[in-house]
Amino acid sequence: MKKFVLFAIVLLAAFWCHPPNAQASPLAFSTQRLAGHDRIGTALKIAQEGWTSAQTVVLCEESDYADSIAATPYAVSLNAPILLTSGDALDPRVVAELQRLKPQKVILLGGSGCLQPAIEQELSRLSLKGERIGGADRYETSILLAQHLHSDSLILANGDNFPDALSAASYAGIKQIPIVLTSKTFPASVVKYYDQVHPQHLLVIGGEGAIPAAELAKYHFSAETRLGGQDRYDTNSKVVAYMQGAIQSNDLFLASGLTFPDAIAGTVLAAKLKAPLLLTESNDIPPAIYRLLRAHMKVAPPSSPGNPSGNSSGDTSGQTPGDPTVNPDSGGNSTLRGTINAAAGLNLRSTPSTTGRVLGVIPQGTVVSLSARQGQWYQTTYQTSTGWIFSSYVTLAASSSASGSTPAQPGSGTSAAGSGSPINSATGIDLSPNGTVYILGGSGAVSLQAQNIIEGKASSAYPENLQSFPPLPSQITPPPPASGSGTPPADPGPATPPVVTPPVVTPPVASQYDPSKEIPVDPFQGIPARALSGKTIVVDPGHGGPDAGAVGPNHTYEKDNNLAIALALNAILKQAGAKVVLTRDSDVSPATPFSVIADLQARVDIANQSHADLFISIHNNSFTNPDVQGTETYFSSDNPKQNESLQLAHCIQTAVVDTVHTKDRGINDEAFYVIKHTTMPAVLLEVAFISNPYEEARLQNPTFRKNVAAGIFHGIYNYFKNPLPTD
Repeated sequence: MKKFVLFAIVLLAAFWCHPPNAQASPLAFSTQRLAGHDRIGTALKIAQEGWTSAQTVVLCEESDYADSIAATPYAVSLNAPILLTSGDALDPRVVAELQRLKPQKVILLGGSGCLQPAIEQELSRLSLKGERIGGADRYETSILLAQHLHSDSLILANGDNFPDALSAASYAGIKQIPIVLTSKTFPASVVKYYDQVHPQHLLVIGGEGAIPAAELAKYHFSAETRLGGQDRYDTNSKVVAYMQGAIQSNDLFLASGLTFPDAIAGTVLAAKLKAPLLLTESNDIPPAIYRLLRAHMKVAPPSSPGNPSGNSSGDTSGQTPGDPTVNPDSGGNSTLRGTINAAAGLNLRSTPSTTGRVLGVIPQGTVVSLSARQGQWYQTTYQTSTGWIFSSYVTLAASSSASGSTPAQPGSGTSAAGSGSPINSATGIDLSPNGTVYILGGSGAVSLQAQNIIEGKASSAYPENLQSFPPLPSQITPPPPASGSGTPPADPGPATPPVVTPPVVTPPVASQYDPSKEIPVDPFQGIPARALSGKTIVVDPGHGGPDAGAVGPNHTYEKDNNLAIALALNAILKQAGAKVVLTRDSDVSPATPFSVIADLQARVDIANQSHADLFISIHNNSFTNPDVQGTETYFSSDNPKQNESLQLAHCIQTAVVDTVHTKDRGINDEAFYVIKHTTMPAVLLEVAFISNPYEEARLQNPTFRKNVAAGIFHGIYNYFKNPLPTD
C-alpha cells in the first residue's frame, strides 16, 4: 500500500510539473512523402523524383542492407539511382523503370547468392549491360566500392547494423568519401585496405560500442574525428551537425531509424541535392532530431508555440497585426488572396523574374488568389493566364476560397501549378525558407503522427520537444538591392516610368539547339599536306575509367566528350604527318591501380617519356551557374617551356573559338598538374561548359566534336608556322 501511495504521489507530481500540452509542436515545415506500396515501390518513387534518365543504375536486393549500405558515395559519383528488387528475379516495376531511365549499364550489388544469375540474364534480354560488384562478405563489398572512389579521406562505420553507416551516407555522397564497413573485431580485409590507402583523414561513425578504441589502436588506425552519440538518433544528429559546411540545400530528408530500405535509396537523392538525411522513430521525433529540425527553421507562424508572442493553435481571434486572416468557406477550405496596389497595374510574368515574358498587366485594385510563393514573387492566375507577380505590389487580404485558384496544401510539396513553394493558408506564412522535409517511405515507416508533428499540426510526446524555443520571424525580409546593382525594386506595369537596367543576355537552352547548324569544317583547307611531319604530339583526353569528370544536367559525362574529341584530333594529326601519343584511347585510366595522383602522374610520364614536341590536354568546363558558357585555354608559368606554352595557348584558343564560334573566355595561367610537370610546351583546353544545357548538347554532337578537333589542329599548325624568336 505504501508503495502504491508513493507511486501515486510521484505520478501526480510528474503530471503537475509536466501538464499535457494542447499546443501543436513548434515545428512548421512543408512535407512531401516519397512512398510506394512497398520498399521496391518507394525506391521507384525516389528515382522518379530525382532522375529523368540515368546512364547507370545500381540494383540492390530488397532485404539485404549489408551490401547496399556503403553504396551511396559510388552511386552519387555515377549519378545513379538505387533500385531494389527481389533476389531471384527482376520485379516488373523495376523493368518498367529501367525502360524509362534508359541506362547503359546496371550495377548489381552483392554476390550471386544475393542477386541471382537469373537477373543478369533478364538484363541481357533487355539489352542492358550488367556489372556485378560483390565481395565475400559485406566488408569486402564495401572495400570494392571504396576502390572506385578517389579521396584522401575514409569513413569507417560498423557494418553489423545499418544506422551509423546510414547516418554518414549523405555526407559521404556529397564529399565523395568512401564508406568502409567493419565489425567490433576488425576483419583482416579492412585492416589490409587501410594499410594500403592509409588515408590522411579517418572519420569514425559510432561510439565505443560500435567501433572499439582498442581495435583502432591495435591496428594503428589514426582516427581524426569520431562522431558517436548515446543512440542512433544522437549519432545521426552529430553527423548532420558535422556536415553543415557541405549542405547546400534548405531541404531535408527524413527516414525511419528502425528499417533501412527506404533510406538507402533516399541517401543518393539527398546527396545529389546536397541535403542531410535525418533518422526518426515511427510515431514521434526523437529530441536530438527535433532540435536539428527547429534549428533549421528560419520562419514560424505567429501562433507557433515556438513564438511565445503568438496564440495557441486553437485560437485564431488574436492575429498579429499586419498578418493576413483567412475566412474558411463552408467546406473548411481557405485561400490566401491579395489586392494589386501598383498605380499603373502589375506585370504578370511567365517566370518569377523581371526577365520573364509579360503575360499581361493586372489593374490596380484587382483581387487575386495566391497559390504559391518563390522568393519575392507570388504565383496567381488572371484572365486564364497563370504567372508570377512581384510581392511588394500585393496587399494580402482575407478571402474565401469560393472562387479563384486553389493553393497548394501544406505537405503536398508542390503548388497547384506544380512549381514554387506552398503558402501556409492557415496563417498566410510562406514556409519556403524552411525548406521541404522529404519523408522516405509510407506511414508504416514514418507515421502520419510524426508527419503532423513536423508540419506543426500535432504535439510531440517528448516534453523536451515542447520547450520554449527562441522566437522566429513570420517572414524574411530581403535586404534592399545595393546601389547601382541594376535590380529593380519591383515590377509594376508599363505606365510606370521604366527602370533602366543592363540588358540580360540569356544563353540558349538545349531545346533551342539545332544540330543541323553544326556545319562540318574541312580541317586541311589551306594547309599543306603533311604539314606536321616529324612532330610528336601527346593528346590527353582528361579523366576516364572510374573518374567521370564533370557531369552535365542531362547526365552526360565529360570523360566521354574528351575522348571523342581526342580520337578525332588523333586522326587529323596523323593525316597531317604527326606522330600521336594518346594517354588513353578508351574509357580507362592510364594508372593501375587508380588514384587521382597516380592517374595524373601517369599522363605526365607518358608525355615526358615520349620526348614529345607538344602536350594537349582536352577537358570540359563546369560551373554551378548553368548560364556560364564558353571556351578557355590554360598554360602554366611553372612549365619549363612557359613562353612556348603561352604562345601555344593563344594559337589554340583563337583557332578553336574561330572554328566553333563559342564565347572567348581567354587564356589563363594555372598550375594544373599535367601542364606543370610536363617538360614540353603544354596546354589544357576547356572546350565548353558541360554544365550549360546548350553547350552540353553541342558537346554530344559528333560534328561539333570533329570541328573542335579541327580548331585544335589549326592552332597547332599556326604555332609551328609562327615560332617564337630565339635568342
